[in-house]
Amino acid sequence: MTDLAPLTAGAETPPAVPTFRSAGASALFSRGVVIIAGFGNSLLLPLVLNQRGIGQYFLAQLIIAGLATFCQLGFTFSIPSQVTDAVARKDLGRARGLAATILCFSTGLGVIVVVVVVAASPWIVEFLDPADRATWIAALPIIAAIGSLASLTAVIVELLRAVHAVRAAANLAALASIFAAAYAGLVLAIGERATLSGALFAILLGSVGSVTLGLALFWLRSANWPRSAHKPAQATAVLRETLPNLFTTLVLFGLANLDMLILGSLGSMNEVAQYGLALRFSALMVMPLAIANAAAAPLAVHARSTDDIATLYSILARVVFGGAGVAAVLYIGFAAVGYGFIALWNANYQDAYWLTLLLGLGNVLHACGGAAGVLLMIWGDQSRAFMIVVGTSAVTIILCLLGYRFGGVFGLAVAAAFGNVSQVTCFVLRARARFDVDPSLPGQWRASFASRGRCNPPVAASSEGRLRR
Repeated sequence: MTDLAPLTAGAETPPAVPTFRSAGASALFSRGVVIIAGFGNSLLLPLVLNQRGIGQYFLAQLIIAGLATFCQLGFTFSIPSQVTDAVARKDLGRARGLAATILCFSTGLGVIVVVVVVAASPWIVEFLDPADRATWIAALPIIAAIGSLASLTAVIVELLRAVHAVRAAANLAALASIFAAAYAGLVLAIGERATLSGALFAILLGSVGSVTLGLALFWLRSANWPRSAHKPAQATAVLRETLPNLFTTLVLFGLANLDMLILGSLGSMNEVAQYGLALRFSALMVMPLAIANAAAAPLAVHARSTDDIATLYSILARVVFGGAGVAAVLYIGFAAVGYGFIALWNANYQDAYWLTLLLGLGNVLHACGGAAGVLLMIWGDQSRAFMIVVGTSAVTIILCLLGYRFGGVFGLAVAAAFGNVSQVTCFVLRARARFDVDPSLPGQWRASFASRGRCNPPVAASSEGRLRR
């Protein structure tokens, strides 16, 4: 345990650690703005863009998310394990060096991606429907730029959270999402028709603003930190630690969007539009868990680095109880009023109601797994997390193809939901085996009963009552 002890000699004063309530409130604000803007965009765009255009927009969003995931290099998960750990040990020089290295890697890869996509655009569109080529040749350069900037924004947001600037991180995360909804609202207000390029250009403006503001916020936060470090950051070590996270996030991205990839390849644009809308509705149900995990990740690393076991278990309980509870309430609420709402809004999308129920059930059960997957990736078990993702992805791919072949979009939704639940179940089992901690709803429920009447929370059954490292 000596290698995990905080530095004391010559240590600088680290940033104050926020409470989980403060961090959660900030994360809730940012995700709340994103949810409202995204929901508004999903409701407004189908009113100003035809169903084929909506399908193209959802595919463009899929490409942007894929490029952003790639350019992040897995840093959104390795930042808490590295930067927050350095802050917890009062080595602010190392935290500063790590941040600079991470930003350089993400920026450099983003530039490469933009150049490659722009150069390859004429070749890429040759594989598309001739009627869509003009649209995509104009959209692909914008998509590449948005993906690279979105990646950099996500990295900066995590850096701000890692150094406990939770309010700045929340404000930055919320900014870019406003522009697309504002564009759709403006087009509707003036009675015009939207275009794919116009919607993407609005997102691009928001992305540029987010990166500019984010760099300024992080500079203000860290400008006075020392340049010397007790343990200097090495670029090769940073890259070596994050590569398992990169592979894991890429496979996770592919698995999370496997259904849309299948529809984009085998289905029609109308199916893509229906399914894409259902994905956005069902994503709202797991958003509370994402909010809780965003707030909890740096705090969980800090608590584990300082052996604050009581705080750690409190965080894990709040994540799963809050995430699963709100997800269940949202699911029940949508089941009750969703069909009537869609019928009044746009009757052409009524199939999205049933698809949302199927996908949403998978997300509710996913929320019952708590922070299991995040813990594996921020506590040094990235390789096993990657193996789990690869294994469950292979099974899910087969099930989704069979589901779509024999059951159409509804069979696809059932298979995707099953794969979602299977993966989080494996994450929970691994967290229990590796760290002697069960972050799932049943595990934390049992722990809460076991700890009643005790002064301390339940801890791992090791000789010192501490988590396995």
